[in-house]
Amino acid sequence: MRPDWNSDVRVTTDYAYRGLDAVLLENSHLRVVVLAEKGGDVVSFRDKRTDVDVLWHAPHNWSAPADRYLPSDANSTWNDHYPGGWQTNLPNAGGGHDIAGSEYGLHGESALLPWDATVTRADGDAVTVRLDVELVRYPFTVERELTMRAGESRLRVEERVTNEGGVELDYVWQQHLALGRPLLGPEARLDVPARRGVVEEYSDAYPNRRLESGAAFDWPDAPADDGGEVDLSADFPDADAEIHDLAYAVDLEDGWYALTNPDVDLGFALRFPTDPFETLWYWQPFGGYEEAPFWNRTYNVGLEPTTAYPGDTDGQRATGTVKTLSPGETVSAEFVATTYGGLSSVESVTPDGEVRGTERGDDTAGDGAARDGTRGDGMRGDGTRDDDAA
Repeated sequence: MRPDWNSDVRVTTDYAYRGLDAVLLENSHLRVVVLAEKGGDVVSFRDKRTDVDVLWHAPHNWSAPADRYLPSDANSTWNDHYPGGWQTNLPNAGGGHDIAGSEYGLHGESALLPWDATVTRADGDAVTVRLDVELVRYPFTVERELTMRAGESRLRVEERVTNEGGVELDYVWQQHLALGRPLLGPEARLDVPARRGVVEEYSDAYPNRRLESGAAFDWPDAPADDGGEVDLSADFPDADAEIHDLAYAVDLEDGWYALTNPDVDLGFALRFPTDPFETLWYWQPFGGYEEAPFWNRTYNVGLEPTTAYPGDTDGQRATGTVKTLSPGETVSAEFVATTYGGLSSVESVTPDGEVRGTERGDDTAGDGAARDGTRGDGMRGDGTRDDDAA
């Protein structure tokens, strides 16, 4: 579908990204690219006021799976095809998962499959694209609707997961969202309304850890591996660091997070439901992920609302956070992703995606609602450009 390029909000499926079928949603504030052909991944979320894409782009030569797309090895399949950005992971998140008659590797299969994309709304007020997929090893269908309204720096996402099988099944559902530079940096601040945190049990993994393995703590002050303390809201290392950690924000008082960088006058916030997304995974590959295919070429954070923790099936069952879906049952969730400016920290993100906090240069809390701009990003007008990752 070709858009009306004179409209304030527009959508097109006549678009390619690294040679893959993609969807472009755009208004005067945001430009969002979605890979229909690979996982329904959101691979670009560009704030036009600052001309910054807040998402992280993976450094390796990734591609969409061509033949064997299901993850049967612990890590390699999902990571080899990982472009960065924002994925929906089902029916598991984290390490391998044994199921009756088969198994899964890292992060399940939903992000490795091609999805069908249909534009269901395109008028002067809003555009909506619906993405659908049917999993292979699990009898789950997944529907994802992305809506962009005119005059907003917000993307609204509705997801539905249905068990089409005849057996009650365990599942873990994750929004795997990675943010990078220049939004991320030593000057950034992460606000999460969490009471507690837990560090992953590392065993022999994570040799470049900064945090104490398995530590439980009051958020955001995490015990450090060297006996000190790390403020997870503010202690972002320099870009030349070699650190790799994974922690979980639990006992969430509300469902949102916000990463703000006053130096670039930009922030990104995500609103999500704590039922069923009861934990926020905080992946911290600050230049220290020394395994294939990354080899210490990462400087990003993963801020990932998830229905269970920690990062392995046995641990998730031990915490009692694994969910189940009965035959014919549907579970749904709504998310709002937004960019904003004018703030140095965030106190709240409303269900509609309004961001409030402390204004830049002000030591007192203010309204600080999200500030939108109208700067364009030089996109060619026919909507057919083959866009590559930066």
